[in-house]
Amino acid sequence: MVMNLAAKLSSRPHRVLTSITEQDIVAHLIQPLQEAGATLGTVSAVNFYVALKSKPLTILTGAAQSGKVALVESLAHLLTGGDYSQCQMLISHPYWATQSPQAAFFEEVHKRWNASKIFALIEEAWQPENADKVFHACLARITLAELTGFFSEVASQLRRGHIMRLPSIHLTKPVPFPPNLSLIGTMDAVRFDGRDADLLSMATIIQWPDAQAEPDTDYHPPSQIAGAESEFLHSRIRTEYTARRKLHRIMGWRLQVLQPLYQIAGLLREHAIRLPRSVIGEAIVYLANAWSRQGIGLFDPTTPCNAAIALDLAIAQTILPRITDVLRQSAAVRGQLKEILKEHSPHSLAFMGSLA
Repeated sequence: MVMNLAAKLSSRPHRVLTSITEQDIVAHLIQPLQEAGATLGTVSAVNFYVALKSKPLTILTGAAQSGKVALVESLAHLLTGGDYSQCQMLISHPYWATQSPQAAFFEEVHKRWNASKIFALIEEAWQPENADKVFHACLARITLAELTGFFSEVASQLRRGHIMRLPSIHLTKPVPFPPNLSLIGTMDAVRFDGRDADLLSMATIIQWPDAQAEPDTDYHPPSQIAGAESEFLHSRIRTEYTARRKLHRIMGWRLQVLQPLYQIAGLLREHAIRLPRSVIGEAIVYLANAWSRQGIGLFDPTTPCNAAIALDLAIAQTILPRITDVLRQSAAVRGQLKEILKEHSPHSLAFMGSLA
């Protein structure tokens, strides 16, 4: 049944309500967290929102109790009202069973439970009546083993466009991945460097700022905004072709903003380091998602400032993670990259600095 619905739903236009904008969604996403005491920067929250639009998988990695889960919950409430049939907030690991003599048994049961909940979301997301609904699954506090055993494994399958297995669950036939479903993981790791090609192709790994704090007990997730769900789905871009068309419409001949991407690619070629062509495309998709459908910047309403922030994050999260070994080993490459990125690229420079 799912296979028969795939082509129909992927081409089905989303119902769009024009009374809400993405600027409204972002503002409502940040406000309750800040009121409850989380020192949440606007750029961090918008980065998560844009990343979620750009790829099917998103990983938030940073210090424990730093507001990662609260942000995921806030967006889920804004888009769906916290409907459990659409959004599952799951504990990734049975930490309570660590000291039990039956720890391995409990871990297997817990893993199967999480997989079954996520597969249920996949089935629900493909139902015709749910084509205009957002579905999220969040695995909180994943370990390195779960990053590899779940997210990397899923990413590898998504490169082929379908799912055949989840941890402890093997399907009898491939199931296409719903375009309206996002898989999110939070990881309590201040510095994380476990990146593989499959994972990076399908996931945005966001380094969460350490200075943030979990909101206090007065925090209440925001209420659902009418039309936000449809606006989120309709505004997402996942292909380089569509991204380039949008950027051209917004910036016209100012597309020289992309020049640093090509300078970096050229520099790497000079050093016999080849990036897959798709990597530049991923960065362009992220950049396009940093503007609303109306052409207003989500990081900053002015086009040059929004472009600078989005491009910096795109480079830091799509290009640099592919060349971490090179950055560690070659002072020449590091120096030349820093020269390209020396203006308006704090996140890219911070990423390079973290590898020292």
